[in-house]
Amino acid sequence: MLGKPKKTRFFFLAGGLLTGYLLLCLGLFVRQRHVIYVPEAELALRPDAPKFGLSYETVWVPIGNATEQLHGWWLPALPNETISLFLNEPQQVVSQPTTMLYLYGVVPNKGDHHAISRIAAFRQLGFSVLVVDYRGYGESQGDFPTEERLYEDAQAAWDYLLTELDILPEDVLIYGESMGGAIALNLAAQQPNAAGLIVQSSFTTMADAVKHKPIGKILPVRLLLTEEFDSLSRIRNLQMPVLFLHGADDKAVPVWMSDRLYAAVPENKQQLIISGANHNSIYQPGADSYLRAIESFMSELVDE
Repeated sequence: MLGKPKKTRFFFLAGGLLTGYLLLCLGLFVRQRHVIYVPEAELALRPDAPKFGLSYETVWVPIGNATEQLHGWWLPALPNETISLFLNEPQQVVSQPTTMLYLYGVVPNKGDHHAISRIAAFRQLGFSVLVVDYRGYGESQGDFPTEERLYEDAQAAWDYLLTELDILPEDVLIYGESMGGAIALNLAAQQPNAAGLIVQSSFTTMADAVKHKPIGKILPVRLLLTEEFDSLSRIRNLQMPVLFLHGADDKAVPVWMSDRLYAAVPENKQQLIISGANHNSIYQPGADSYLRAIESFMSELVDE
């Protein structure tokens, strides 16, 4: 008789734990997009903010046959322009390719400080830059993001460069940061005539990225995720030069993910692991600067 209440309490506790676990799984399955994407409408900064002082044009980018449009910034390279924010000396690149399509990652919108810092770095290297907010982000139109919509938005930005700005595919470098790296990989797989691809601080798959988090270690992540971002599968068939950049101290996306992506590319690849850099703050001065790596990558593209 004394053992029966203990057994009842045990089953009650086990049942409660199981119910809580199933509710947690259900919550991740239903709300995963709101965990992965963190869009905000208000822009914290614009390129002409005092720290950056970059001239830009506002553009509206149509999305295929959709009624929505993407809000973007076009920052054309200007003759005799000097920008000196990162490298020890002002630096201008005057050779091809000339344009960077920048796809940002898990930030509120293109007005995030990290995003504009990246744009400023590209401008210092002499690139014209196009950046757009995905649907649901910033001042872009459209509903809350999904993986497929993000891919469509990147394609729309690519089409805008070619059709509205009359830029040749071989003059465009695609740059994707963090989640934007997965978006950039998907675009690059469909646009083999692009000059090249740069993937910064990105992951192998969304499942791997979630499993790296503490909560991901206790959940059946691969069964629950519908936003897959399977870069590892796409990159195996990449048909253009690719440069991987990753901070050695990246805690959000560990550097081994970049190593795996790099290993999966059959040829025509480069990698820079940046000592002391984390997920967002990857700039380090000197010969190992990621900007120097981009310069070197460009030089090889021009020599081919």
